[in-house]
Amino acid sequence: MKNMTIFCAAMAAMLCGCATTTARETQLDRKAMTAALEPQDVRRTVEKMVDSMLQDEYITTINGERPVLDISGIKNRSSMHIDMASITDSIRAKLLRSRRFRFMDRTTAADDLEFMNDQALNGLTDQTKAIQAGQQLAAQMYLYGSLTEMRQQVNGVTDRYYKFTLTLKDLRTGELVWSDEQEIRKQQEKSTFGL
Repeated sequence: MKNMTIFCAAMAAMLCGCATTTARETQLDRKAMTAALEPQDVRRTVEKMVDSMLQDEYITTINGERPVLDISGIKNRSSMHIDMASITDSIRAKLLRSRRFRFMDRTTAADDLEFMNDQALNGLTDQTKAIQAGQQLAAQMYLYGSLTEMRQQVNGVTDRYYKFTLTLKDLRTGELVWSDEQEIRKQQEKSTFGL
C-alpha cells in the first residue's frame, strides 16, 4: 500500500511537471469579453475612420497629383495602456493601400540623413547620382488624432465610453479639411459570484 502511494505521488508529480500550455487562435470579431477596449474594437474603428476619409469628396489631388501626407502619432488620453504606434501604422497602411496619398515618415528622418551622408562622404557612391539633403518632398497635409475615455461605475455596472477622433489639416492654408469621430461604448456587470 505504501509503495502504491509513493508510485501515485511520483506519477502525479511527473504529470504536473509535464503539463503543457495550450494556445488557441480566437476570431477577430468575437463577442466582447470586458468593458475594456479590445483589438476588434480598434480594428473596426480604424477601418470606419479611414473609409470615411477616403469617401470625402474634398480630399482630391493637389495640382493634379496625389497629396503628400504626414501622420502624427495618435495620442492616448485614456487610462488604458494601448500601443498607439500600432494604431497609427494601421491607419497609414490602409491609406497607403488606397493610392490616394503619398506619404512622409518623420520617424525615419535621422536614418534618411545618415544614409545620404554615407553616400556623400564614403567615396563609394557616384556623386552625380547620390541623393542630396533638401530634395525630399514636403508634407502638404497632416493627419492627427486622439483616443479619449470616460468611465463610471454604478451599482456594480462599469460603463466605458471611448472616442477616436481624427483630423486632416492642409498645411499650406492651415484649413481643417476633414474630421471624424467614432464612438465605442461598453458595459460590464460585476458577477454576483465574483466570476
